[in-house]
Amino acid sequence: MIIDESIFFSLTQLPSQGASFEGTIVDNWKFDYSSLDARRMVCNDQANMTGRLLASSLTFDCRIMHYIIVCILLPRSSNLAQASEEDLILMWAFLTSRPIDWAHLIRYRIHKALWSNAPLPYPHLVNLFLHHFQIPLDNEPFVKVKRSFAIGAGAVTSVGYRKDIDGQWLKKDAQPTQDKHTPSPLPQRDDSSALMHEVLLELRDLRTYVGERFDSLDGRIDAIDARFGGMDTLITQLEEDISYVR
Repeated sequence: MIIDESIFFSLTQLPSQGASFEGTIVDNWKFDYSSLDARRMVCNDQANMTGRLLASSLTFDCRIMHYIIVCILLPRSSNLAQASEEDLILMWAFLTSRPIDWAHLIRYRIHKALWSNAPLPYPHLVNLFLHHFQIPLDNEPFVKVKRSFAIGAGAVTSVGYRKDIDGQWLKKDAQPTQDKHTPSPLPQRDDSSALMHEVLLELRDLRTYVGERFDSLDGRIDAIDARFGGMDTLITQLEEDISYVR
């Protein structure tokens, strides 16, 4: 099975514009790139700028960026908690808006895996190639895609972060800050003032209850008066009719 450039571009639909990055600094970037400056861009204040670059030393945004690099863009099966020089260059390229020829980079990574007899990266692309050449896969083992494979909140918590009550992501060992919106506790009242307050509440409720009862009673009396007033009119009319008959 031979996959030339035309078939590769046709099947993957990957862009082929930008620098031909192959894990080391590109010639066009040499005058702009500095490993120390790149570390300063991606590291937090507690990071060691001279030793090994650990993923835990990265800022939150760069930590997520590094996770995507080692799991999707440049996948590898070991040293996921360490940022290599290749990772650092790629993060620097992202932060400085350097275009990258992804078609060239992915083809290079696949060819490199063939040379070292390593597992093929980008399994979704490999599966695409096999289907294109109608390679039977019925008897081949497969890995079912699970929800845990998705890069979401679970992936963020797995790299040592948690979300606070304001929705901000913090390191799990970070001390919670005092919430400025938390209301101050109410002043403590002594027993006598508390009792007086309860008595006043009871009197207010009683006054409301009695007032509603009297309003209801007044309404019923007015209705009765209206009904008797109507009866008086009816009796007067009846007496007039009797007098007329006589």
